Amino acid sequence: MINLTFPIYYTQEFKTKPSKTFLVGLNWYRNAHHMLSNKVKAHYHELVKKQIGDTVITTGIRLHYKVYAQRNGTDGHNIRAVMEKFICDGLVESGVIKDDSIEYLKGDSSEYFIDKLNPRIDIYIELL
Repeated sequence: MINLTFPIYYTQEFKTKPSKTFLVGLNWYRNAHHMLSNKVKAHYHELVKKQIGDTVITTGIRLHYKVYAQRNGTDGHNIRAVMEKFICDGLVESGVIKDDSIEYLKGDSSEYFIDKLNPRIDIYIELL
């Protein structure tokens, strides 16, 4: 089992105005400018590379997501959807898995929690 952890908030830096922190989820993604969404995606790809290193997985995998939201009322599925896309693409780009099609990604599951001090998504990769 391989465990990865990612923040679910991203801070956008500006030169002439204060930084803006937002929750990376579908509500943000559907309205984000394509250049910003590409920048955020690249950020998560880098986080994947830093955590997983030179690992190569040649078997099928099953992913389990634990989403820790900052407050009640947060739609955990919206967070998971975008993070799943960014992280799976990062696993492919890093050469960890060959593809994120159903040939390699055999299943997934998720759980949702509240953690006011450390909102995040933990991803558990089970080798099959």
